[in-house]
Amino acid sequence: MKKTLIIITLLSIPVVFAFPKRLPESIVRVGIILNANSINVSCEGKYYIYEINTGRKTYIEPLDDHLMKLSGGRIYFDSKPFNPSIRLVSENAASSIRVNGRRYKDNLLVTVKNSKFNVINELGIQDYLCGILPREVNPEWGMEALKAQAVISRTYALRNMRRHDRDNFDLCTETHCQVYGGIESEKERTNLAVEKTRGEVLTFEGQLAQSLFHAACGGYTENPNYVWIWDSKPPKYLEGRRDKYCSQSPHNYWKGRIEGAKIKNRLIKAGYKLGDIKKISVDGRNRSGRAKYLKIVSSAGTLNINAAKFRLAVDPWLIKSVLFTDILSYGDSFEFRGRGWGHGVGMCQWGAKFMADKNYNYEEILHFYYPGATVERWDE
Repeated sequence: MKKTLIIITLLSIPVVFAFPKRLPESIVRVGIILNANSINVSCEGKYYIYEINTGRKTYIEPLDDHLMKLSGGRIYFDSKPFNPSIRLVSENAASSIRVNGRRYKDNLLVTVKNSKFNVINELGIQDYLCGILPREVNPEWGMEALKAQAVISRTYALRNMRRHDRDNFDLCTETHCQVYGGIESEKERTNLAVEKTRGEVLTFEGQLAQSLFHAACGGYTENPNYVWIWDSKPPKYLEGRRDKYCSQSPHNYWKGRIEGAKIKNRLIKAGYKLGDIKKISVDGRNRSGRAKYLKIVSSAGTLNINAAKFRLAVDPWLIKSVLFTDILSYGDSFEFRGRGWGHGVGMCQWGAKFMADKNYNYEEILHFYYPGATVERWDE
């Protein structure tokens, strides 16, 4: 087994582990509910509780809602006590298990940590991808754009599979792991894209590529050196490049206004020291035109802050990117204007959409955004 790049991160790039050249099914463990006091459970068909430390099976009436809670260090399913941890197993693969109103495929592992429930969905990579793709890309886009997203989402998931190992699951449902919503998230066209690319991943020199992506690049993708700290030189296929396809994106130009007091409070919460803000300006730009640092003049002095860290600390939904075209002052508020949405590294999703509209296929799209990387089919 070859060694792969281990990355130490500032923001959201996960640690990476080496994996064998295969795509094993039924290996993805997704933390879907964390630190809960109680949960409601039901199933469309016949299912049972498997008590892991004893091997005992207890069959449960389907369709009915059941309350699961903790008491005295034991799990109570209605009034029946079980030792932690347990697995909920459907006897029919077509029958989903419902937790707190949301349906999930395959098995659910329920564990106890710090007197709270963690619920973990155990399922195959294909079903996992079907539950995340509509959350990451518009299902109505061209099929080639959807297929490109399926390949990089599969690659991203497998490359980051052990991200939450210390919590006894692989991935969570938040954006840094990819947003997963179970069966309710699935759409026919994105499911088809997952199936059409079954087993396909993006590789570089025989290893899973770092398949980062973002919503819109604003005309130029970003070099990851300006966003995260890497323990060595980032791979060449992630270097920033000009992107003419993104120009029609609805996020190509944006603006957002936020009160100076709110900026101050959020930066203080993030660990920075500053007073009442008087002025914010860009302090240096990189090749893509994105701000490297912001200079903040306040009543407590001047703060120079990494622009990407500023955006995440203040409001990454309102301040869509650090490709600023202007920062204006309006009394006690500041208006940020810019282009693009997201960190800008890797595939621009809106650019991929417009490439697909121009009849580029998914491999051509991926080769444009990750030059030198290869789309490769791995055995399942």
